[in-house]
Amino acid sequence: MNHRDTDYLYISTRLKARSQNLFSREKLNRLIAARTGEDAVKLLTENGWAAFAPDDLSACEAEIARQQQESFELLYRYAPDRRMIDLFRLKYDYHNLKSVIKADALGSDPSPLLSAAGTILPAALLFAAREHDWAKLPGAMKQAAAEAADLLARTGDPQLSDLLLDRAMTAQMLEMAQESESSFLLGYVRLMIDLQNLRVLTRAARAKKGYDYLKRAVFPGGGVTVAGLTGEVTPELLRAKFAAASFSAPVEAACAALSGGSLAALDLACDNALISYLRTSALVPFGEAQVIGYLLAKEAELVSVRTVMVGRHAGLTPEQITERLRISYV
Repeated sequence: MNHRDTDYLYISTRLKARSQNLFSREKLNRLIAARTGEDAVKLLTENGWAAFAPDDLSACEAEIARQQQESFELLYRYAPDRRMIDLFRLKYDYHNLKSVIKADALGSDPSPLLSAAGTILPAALLFAAREHDWAKLPGAMKQAAAEAADLLARTGDPQLSDLLLDRAMTAQMLEMAQESESSFLLGYVRLMIDLQNLRVLTRAARAKKGYDYLKRAVFPGGGVTVAGLTGEVTPELLRAKFAAASFSAPVEAACAALSGGSLAALDLACDNALISYLRTSALVPFGEAQVIGYLLAKEAELVSVRTVMVGRHAGLTPEQITERLRISYV
């Protein structure tokens, strides 16, 4: 990207100010403890959210989508290079790809499942799937979509096509991070790959899946080499492979999951490790780390607010909602 840190001075200043309005754990606790749904929505509006009916989850989702789009637009307007933002929107594109490919195979309508947060209009992906014409998709995504659709048609196994698309997405993110020449961004993507591989190894061991599955499922490009593993996945193996301090909590959650513990707890620990990495951006006065940190902190906030509002709607206790929350960025 060839931008100097000083090119980010203006947007870094703006984002530091906006970060103060993100939901801290204290604010999330207040949201959980709000006496009524109306009180919960009032707390949101006091922090810049538009009002919505507290019992209308679709209205809540619409406001979450609006908040996300607003953050994208802010970053596009002031960040020196929009490709850094596009990298983090890829997961929504690939989520939509999975949905339209499976829906086409089943003859169903995936529209309710599609996200507007990607870089490609959901309608364009839906049209490509129905016409079996991926030519207008960009670069590697074009080939991956065609191969995934063909694989699903031949095998009838959606897990295989999803794995193919996951690997394509990860490879694309890694390539974009390397091209960015941002050590902070590359560090984030490599950590993301390592944590995903930790989850893959744990789930494969629990399901007693063999080497052929692992060859398709693990992702190259992380800091921990996991390719070529043929023996049993044990706690000792995981602790030896993922020995860095940043993996401490996720590895222990993975070891517990190998013995029948919660896979949700493993996912939570992995997400928290990524948020902990993002928190280091606060130590950098300005630069691309501020942009990346804010983008993902805002996303984490939206996930947390959704968790709270859905939990309240479902009648969960405050304790049940709290245990589902990731750590807060602020």
